Amino acid sequence: MKLIYLGSAFSIIWYIRHHKLVRRSYDKDQDTFPRSYLIVLSFALAVFVHEKLTFKEVMWTFSLYLEAVAILPQLVLLQKTRNIDNLTGQYVFLLGSYRALYILNWIYRYLT
Repeated sequence: MKLIYLGSAFSIIWYIRHHKLVRRSYDKDQDTFPRSYLIVLSFALAVFVHEKLTFKEVMWTFSLYLEAVAILPQLVLLQKTRNIDNLTGQYVFLLGSYRALYILNWIYRYLT
């Protein structure tokens, strides 16, 4: 499943950067969300809230926290522009669905 997730994530990134219509629709002036704050706060939280203090554990916890808030810049941009086309709406819906299934996976793993 991780390979499928990584493959789909890289294909989405490639599509956003190289597809003519999608690349043209990006407005850099509207994209003003301070992403560095999310990275710094997620890392600080991972340093202080973790299972054990090892490099691997802190980095894994950091990735979980960052993944949880990674959609915020996209949602803020969509709220600012009020321009949601089918591709963007479907992408945000599928990303949210993935996160919901991810939470169910963690609940199942915790219970078993």
